[in-house]
Amino acid sequence: MTGAAEAARRTRRRRRLSVLGVSLVIALLLGEVGARIVLAVLDAMPRSLPSGGSRVGLVDMIQAASHADVVYELRAGLDCQYEGAVVHSNADGFRGPERTRTKPANAFRIVGLGDSVLFGWGVSYDESGIAQLERQLQGKLPGRLVETIGTGVPGYNTAMQAALLREKGLAFAPDVVLVDFVGNDFDLPNFLLEPIDFWRLDRCYLIGLLARVARQHGNDPLGPFVGAPVDARGDFESDPSRVPAVYRHLVGPDSYRRALREILALGEQHGFRVLVTCHAALRPEAQRICAELGVPTVELQARIDAWLRQNGHPQYVGSPLTVRAGDPHPSALAHGWWAEAVAAKLGELGWLPK
Repeated sequence: MTGAAEAARRTRRRRRLSVLGVSLVIALLLGEVGARIVLAVLDAMPRSLPSGGSRVGLVDMIQAASHADVVYELRAGLDCQYEGAVVHSNADGFRGPERTRTKPANAFRIVGLGDSVLFGWGVSYDESGIAQLERQLQGKLPGRLVETIGTGVPGYNTAMQAALLREKGLAFAPDVVLVDFVGNDFDLPNFLLEPIDFWRLDRCYLIGLLARVARQHGNDPLGPFVGAPVDARGDFESDPSRVPAVYRHLVGPDSYRRALREILALGEQHGFRVLVTCHAALRPEAQRICAELGVPTVELQARIDAWLRQNGHPQYVGSPLTVRAGDPHPSALAHGWWAEAVAAKLGELGWLPK
């Protein structure tokens, strides 16, 4: 092959590679534009409720809340399976039966604030602590109509719960508000709101769309939700300095203190009492804050430890007190203990009607 022929061959190869490269770039650009159009259409479409009895992730059960500090809330009319349990939600987006805004004249009402534990993760509604509490108190108060309203949603922290009480819970005229503490009450919730900006150039939506299609839907949010950032331990972030600015006021011990103060102030204004509960043990910071604010508490850790010793279980997780191996959420048995302890504390405090 002559030098001229070799040079011509190389030139043709370079041209073909150039055409291929330009074609690939154009295809990727068109794919990116197409992905943004598809996502914009999907984002604008109302989401249908999960089909009856289908297994879902948390993101399938929630919607953006009307109040920014609540962040997200359960969708009304749910009929699905979540973490092995059937979940129904009423018209207010709470797990449990419908409740009228107007409190019956002889009713004693309790509103429960909490996250996945008060929600009843992994157990039926009837097995949850808030439902068992209603039955126990109804037995103690035969002349009254006892109604409990559980507003717990997985991932909530106490600041979100205070906002939810103000936005929704007060409408039910509670006599007592329970603030159920879990270790992540100082942390960010599972998801944050971040509506998709389809004009931004620092993110590839094509990759995100392809990854989502490959995974079906699962727990991967499409929008307007994004997963909350986590710390070095894998927990949702609780350090205000490492949290998006718009959410800094929702995390940390100071946020917990502010939220409890707000709930107590609402109690003074609207005539309800406040009890902080915990299915295990309050964090030391939470104990100090409750003592500082004069809030009575209920904890179950001593009873849990004694039962584990007496029944030969080396640890709590994986014992009959949890829903399954590797999952620390309480079983129906532990929920029953919580209901017993709360009912006893309400009686001890003199908060039950005569």
